Amino acid sequence: MPSNVTVRLPSLEELDTYAVQQWEFFLLHLINSAEVERSTNISSSMMKIFQRGLLSQKDDKEPPRLTESGFQFLLMDTNAQLWYIIREYITNCEEHGVDTADLISFLLELSFHVMGKAYNLNTLSDAQRTIIRDLVDLGLVKLQQGRKEGWFIPTKLATNLSISLADTTTRKQGFVVVETNFRMYAYSTSKLHCEILRLFARIEYQLPNLIVGAITKESLYKAFLNGITGEQIVSFLQQNAHPRVAERVPSVPENVTDQIRLWEADLNRVEMIPSHLYDEFPSREVFEATCDFAREYGGLLWENSKKMRLVAKGEIHTQMKEFLRKQKQ
Repeated sequence: MPSNVTVRLPSLEELDTYAVQQWEFFLLHLINSAEVERSTNISSSMMKIFQRGLLSQKDDKEPPRLTESGFQFLLMDTNAQLWYIIREYITNCEEHGVDTADLISFLLELSFHVMGKAYNLNTLSDAQRTIIRDLVDLGLVKLQQGRKEGWFIPTKLATNLSISLADTTTRKQGFVVVETNFRMYAYSTSKLHCEILRLFARIEYQLPNLIVGAITKESLYKAFLNGITGEQIVSFLQQNAHPRVAERVPSVPENVTDQIRLWEADLNRVEMIPSHLYDEFPSREVFEATCDFAREYGGLLWENSKKMRLVAKGEIHTQMKEFLRKQKQ
């Protein structure tokens, strides 16, 4: 600890707890701000990142809703989520007066700082101090105020910025057990875990350290309609498998993963294609010529020669109108 720091620094365990709490609060705000128990103090910079694809809002009267990308984001692993947010933050940095190159350089420098060590805020520029305040929202750093000076302390999330997404050594311990009868047990005290599982499973009850639920056809259909894919759900369950089942092959029962994929395929059997119906042709020659024209453009979907009717894709409707106009001349 620097000799001029006059307050007690948090232990590494306390720092890890702080980082997890900040990150979960950040994600809970994304899922549903009504679920967050303490007051919202997320910076405007971070809220803009939410609104860049993860949340949408039709008007000021309606609360923001998760987009398809937002639902998919929640099932990513923490490293992938963190890098998504950091990429968006870098993309939008010029809007709040920060140079992109300076920001990337500072983030790389931060990733090589020592976790748990206090660094003087006075050594930073004004722009860097603004960045630090934004990173507090994510749990990457913790601010510590001394008697005269302020300090920032990097957490494990900050040091993970220098780690490849492919590095599985830093993945947190799993917590989910899925049984062959589609019952699901999550050994966790996290409210965030409960809300993420609720995206694709029916939560039946929650004990202090156990979440009990089931994967049902109805809960999966709701997830699919929100843009979550079956593969993303299967991947999430495998990546977060409890240590008791993580070493099994497979860690999630095959009948469960197969059924998830089958229910998704069942939902996707019907494909909606914008199209137009054409009938009342003046002659069979015009009808057949129109069918040939639509077929040449790859837009013919259906034809009935007896009743002289056809259905073509909406994307060629302009060309079809022009062709029929010429046939009438």
